[in-house]
Amino acid sequence: MKWVGILLACALVAAIGLGVFYHRVGQELEDIRARLVTEAQLEHPDEPETASGIKLAPIHCVRVYDLRADPIARRLRGDEIRALWARCEKIADMAAGLDKLGKAPPQ
Repeated sequence: MKWVGILLACALVAAIGLGVFYHRVGQELEDIRARLVTEAQLEHPDEPETASGIKLAPIHCVRVYDLRADPIARRLRGDEIRALWARCEKIADMAAGLDKLGKAPPQ
């Protein structure tokens, strides 16, 4: 009987811990989502706000990469993490294109 109580207490603590972690990962995703360039902004890459957002995107995309590397976060919020990673890849593609446009042609 004593062991059952201990096991239930451990299960409760683990469930609370997972709940807190799920909430924290959700907050992290919301923060990243708010700071990344939106799909609508990517349609106008020449605007100053969009260009500066594209330049700052690597900082936020590293955070997405860290969440991708965390197996518990992936299990709890994998679809949201994959969606943000897809947006990061699109922003990186745009940045690569902008870099090519900004460079002078070889002489």
